[in-house]
Amino acid sequence: MRSPHGERLARLSQAIDELSAHGLAALPPDLLAERVAHIFTLVEGIDPESARRRTRRAVIEN
Repeated sequence: MRSPHGERLARLSQAIDELSAHGLAALPPDLLAERVAHIFTLVEGIDPESARRRTRRAVIEN
């Protein structure tokens, strides 16, 4: 049995592999954006601090 953290890493790895297998040029822009957003969601589930850093950076840049 995997730990919850290990399962999250496995899902992240799978999502990256699937995106890589399709090739960036082969995906319509909306589907590409959806998949990248999903990957960011998985990363934030593993490292919640990354979401806080990204949110702060977006506020500073705007």
